[in-house]
Amino acid sequence: MNKLIVSICFYLPFAISCLNVQEITANFVSTSLAQIIAYLNLVLIITGVVLFRKNIRILSSTNRLWFVFYILYYGIGLLASGVSGFQTSIIATLVPVIFFTGYNFLLSNKVHFNLFFIILTICFVITSFITIIFVKLNFNIYTGEVLRGWDLDRAGGITGDANAAALTNIIAFLLVNQIYKPSKIIFRLIKILLLITIFYSLFLTFSTTGLFTFTIIFALINYKFFTGIKIVLFVVMIPLFYIGVFVLQSEVQSLGLSKAQTYKIENITNLLTFKLDKVDNSGRGDLLDNVIHYLYKNPILGNGIDFSVAMRGHNTYIGIWVDAGILTFLFFIFMLSYYLLKTFALIPQLRFFAMSLLIVLYIFMISLQSVINKPYLIVIFVFIGYLIDNNKSDNSYMDTSQETI
Repeated sequence: MNKLIVSICFYLPFAISCLNVQEITANFVSTSLAQIIAYLNLVLIITGVVLFRKNIRILSSTNRLWFVFYILYYGIGLLASGVSGFQTSIIATLVPVIFFTGYNFLLSNKVHFNLFFIILTICFVITSFITIIFVKLNFNIYTGEVLRGWDLDRAGGITGDANAAALTNIIAFLLVNQIYKPSKIIFRLIKILLLITIFYSLFLTFSTTGLFTFTIIFALINYKFFTGIKIVLFVVMIPLFYIGVFVLQSEVQSLGLSKAQTYKIENITNLLTFKLDKVDNSGRGDLLDNVIHYLYKNPILGNGIDFSVAMRGHNTYIGIWVDAGILTFLFFIFMLSYYLLKTFALIPQLRFFAMSLLIVLYIFMISLQSVINKPYLIVIFVFIGYLIDNNKSDNSYMDTSQETI
């Protein structure tokens, strides 16, 4: 199949989703044009599947669980919508499903799996750079204006949401760390500089969830460090780490940060020092309480498709339960657990990469409801599914043994 056609039908819609082109168009150009872009993306994906059908290889058995989940969610959710009377745009909710299905076919082909890995990395790195640029310009994505008289408290990137920006930055960090393995010192330094830049973009979000999650995945991807004498060094470094935390907490008032930034630094240090009773959830607890009220009303059947999104619950797990009942929720938990357990069959280098991606997505599901609703995020599960199923005993799908420049 012509690579140009594949690029247009699959990779263009992904880039549009990842770079938030549709919402930016709706805010600053035209809502009608944004809708045209949305429908065009779906048409391209469906067309791509039809044209690509002869190049489809063995489909991922792990990814099949998502189709069972979608059947449960829409089957029970539609019934719940009829009972509760809640109405929503079903077509809009099908966008991530169509993306998942399309990419499940595309990534069955090894060539396009590896090509998508590159495109995925490039798009996420671009979003990290844009996050930094917007902060330096003091640009508010919601209004399209450069703020005068005050600075942005937190970087929101191309979505305007600090937590969403933190999520994309962490994923970008993981992707770059995995895909780029230079052999020459100069290129190793370039890689380190790139990773530091991405971390800086993450830090600018002042996301409690983001920085806490980063400490976990940073330890995972550096698993080789935790052997022999290095473990002793790590144990010695733990007190030094907390000394650094306490110094930061004591000096935070003199860093010239805004009140909101100072508050977020204190929030992060409370989390890292396990003072969980002092950790603030930025108002998400109140929104979650409102959703839980409806959970108690209809725990078995739920309240209907996309109900939690309308209620702004900001929690994927509770949102699924509220939408489509306890059976769908339990299957969702089983599916996520199954993905995580399957990573243990991978070789160490790929195991901790796949595990880190999953852990990041799972943790952010606690504070975001967009993890399984955004096309550019849902396709990561497709990517991980093929990574798991095709790299168990060898490195046939992703060759990490070869060094690049």
